[in-house]
Amino acid sequence: MSADAVADSISERLSISKADLLSADSSGNPAVRLALAETHIINDTKQFFEDQGVILDSFSGRERSDTVILVKNIPFSVDEDELRALFGKHGSLGRVLVPPSRTIAVVEFLEPSEARTAFRHLAYKRLKDAPIYLERAPKDIFSTEFDAEAEAERREKVKAAEQSKAVFSKMLEPVNDPETSHAAAQGSSGKGETGCVLFVKNLDFDTTEETLRSVFSGVDGLVSVVIRRKKDAKRPGKWLSMGFGFVEYNSAQAARQALKSFQGIEVDDHKLDIKLSDRVSKGGSNADNNDSAEIDKKKPKSTKLVIKNIPFEATRQDIRELVAAFGQIKSVRLPKKFSGGHRGFAFIEFLTPQEAQHVLDTMKSTHLYGRHLVIDWAEEENSLEAMREKVGRQFAKDSGEQPSAASKRRKIEEDLEKGINDSDMNSGDDDDEDD
Repeated sequence: MSADAVADSISERLSISKADLLSADSSGNPAVRLALAETHIINDTKQFFEDQGVILDSFSGRERSDTVILVKNIPFSVDEDELRALFGKHGSLGRVLVPPSRTIAVVEFLEPSEARTAFRHLAYKRLKDAPIYLERAPKDIFSTEFDAEAEAERREKVKAAEQSKAVFSKMLEPVNDPETSHAAAQGSSGKGETGCVLFVKNLDFDTTEETLRSVFSGVDGLVSVVIRRKKDAKRPGKWLSMGFGFVEYNSAQAARQALKSFQGIEVDDHKLDIKLSDRVSKGGSNADNNDSAEIDKKKPKSTKLVIKNIPFEATRQDIRELVAAFGQIKSVRLPKKFSGGHRGFAFIEFLTPQEAQHVLDTMKSTHLYGRHLVIDWAEEENSLEAMREKVGRQFAKDSGEQPSAASKRRKIEEDLEKGINDSDMNSGDDDDEDD
């Protein structure tokens, strides 16, 4: 995703200027704030595409579609109508999906030859102030075939949702709380708290998460929107809305404000009945969706994760600030080189395995200082011999020397003993900082 589009999107969502978002004078690191914004936008974009029938697992395949194109690096000001006008010159279009973040789009052609023509003419074409990047989408990216009537109905709902959002924004201007807006801008979370989740019932069975999100995003601090569904006995593999759902905010204050503002409002001709839920906030987890049953089968392996490919400009505090938005941290360890500086990876320990799993699922696509963070479960190194061997290899690599076997063994043991003592001291520091 374009970093500029990410900044524009999150600035518009939080009603703050892009300069304030990226200002070095504000609290925290601007790079960390941008990484947090990107993470939230990526997860919202995934949810949007799932709601529109896009199969996200198809992106792991190698085969490419002849009719569907991915459009990247689009400016935030570009909407669906502009993309339809641009691509429609080269053929008949099917679905054109532009998520609210407007950082990536999916364009479907009805004929493969027309898709090839559009790709050839529009690749790297300048759109407003940026060149657009095109890529052939994975094969079988959509769960259903194109239906002109269904697409027309979808577009009408999108326009209605946008109009409703504009009306709601005007209604809420005098009651938005500055403290709530500040908490949202800092990426804070009501994780583990009660009173942050609203129970919404009397939903129309055709209402989607995206429609509800466009409504409830009128109050700052929206974290997630989930509509409960059940399997459709008549159509295997399909799901039916149960007519109720949950809306989560990052603070109890924001949830109460939304309850007051949206109680009794009509969405898809149904008057919403909203109550405070006694559910504990999950801090932005979107696990309760169509494939919630599948997600529940995941068993977290441990409370420890390893983050690789960390840029050398990043500090231990940057890593802590970034990860703490998605889980409660017990300790952060950023191993150092003998020659100075860190080694480009860190070990994070959380209070519970579920929090580690949530961070692993949420931050898969996060970038920090332009580098993609690679996150995985940390392997336990219980073998003292394995630790000695690893320290020895690193020492030889950093020093460039070839010491004798005896001196090398002594040096490894000294470094290992020093490392263990330093680790104990650092662990004490971690506990002090956490307190």
